[in-house]
Amino acid sequence: MKKAVMVFAILSATGQIAAQTNETLELTKLKFGFNIGLNYSNVITQGSPSARSKNGAGFRLGLIMSEDINERFALSPKAELSFNDCSVVYNPSGNLDVAYDVYPVNVDLMTHVLYRLKNKKYKCYFLAGPNVKIPLMTEEVGGVQIVNANKPGNNPDVAIDLGFGFEKNMKYFILAPELRYSFGLLNVNKDPSLDHVYFHNITFVINFKG
Repeated sequence: MKKAVMVFAILSATGQIAAQTNETLELTKLKFGFNIGLNYSNVITQGSPSARSKNGAGFRLGLIMSEDINERFALSPKAELSFNDCSVVYNPSGNLDVAYDVYPVNVDLMTHVLYRLKNKKYKCYFLAGPNVKIPLMTEEVGGVQIVNANKPGNNPDVAIDLGFGFEKNMKYFILAPELRYSFGLLNVNKDPSLDHVYFHNITFVINFKG
């Protein structure tokens, strides 16, 4: 009888340790995936009276990773390729308008910290973190009244991202719609005819990870 009790106690202790180990592995498990979504630009100009922003919608896709720190916090690096439709239109000579392209294509390198709220069905979360934007190319903006006289390119930018989303456990993956706003902190302008140009944008993506 004593041996049976001892065996039962050992098995119970082993089961508890295994459960705790599995829980720890689940929390620290790396998750990889991809995302796809839309963005809308918000270009801000300063110091150039004739300048006006031309903002539009674009799309993006990227690769994501996440690692749970604990039940509430997670770290989520992302690398996204973004296609934007935005420019600054100005009139330096009083004749034809000139369009200065702002980030027609760029890469966003982000490290977001996620804070999850308590919810069993949908894990809602808030996010914040730095975003480094690297321009890749400059496209011409054509039109009857708009002539792109030069292609000076853009400077890299550092931004702060704020947003929220939720995670839903599906059968084979985790679905996580996410909405965020990116505040550009640096002057991205390389056009000597303009003063300061700041690039902000709002992004909606759907993350797939598992």
